[in-house]
Amino acid sequence: MKQPLVRSKKILSNRFIHLIEEHYEDLTQTFMTDLLKHPETTAYRGADRDEIYRSSVMIYKDLSTWISREFSKQKIEERYVKIGRVRCDMGIPVQQAMKGLILQRRHIWLFVMDKMYDDKTDYMEALELNNRVTLYFDRAMLAMLKGYTLATGQLR
Repeated sequence: MKQPLVRSKKILSNRFIHLIEEHYEDLTQTFMTDLLKHPETTAYRGADRDEIYRSSVMIYKDLSTWISREFSKQKIEERYVKIGRVRCDMGIPVQQAMKGLILQRRHIWLFVMDKMYDDKTDYMEALELNNRVTLYFDRAMLAMLKGYTLATGQLR
């Protein structure tokens, strides 16, 4: 079994990384079900599900690497510009692509909060972890928008 990326001295961050790496398939399945049924993401219903699934798995794995501080903001931009272009080429409206990322972020927190509910770890560490996850998805959304604008020729 692959060892999880545990680089931080922070117990909560390490537990978060471990949970994501250990349960990324369950997270992805739950997210995919919601994404394909959600009224604000109808365009995904006709999309290549294998592509969406692979992308979702990659997002969870990248997030755990980001939390361990081994994934640069430049890598996030590269990754999500590409995802933005791909989603645009798939015919997914930008609003629905953004909603997809929002749903994915929400599913991460619902899962982690459920698994870590009884953890009485330091409040400041929990706040820092929340900020790291939020920053990851904020950067991902901006880069995805850039990918859309590049794909549609609005940004050169």
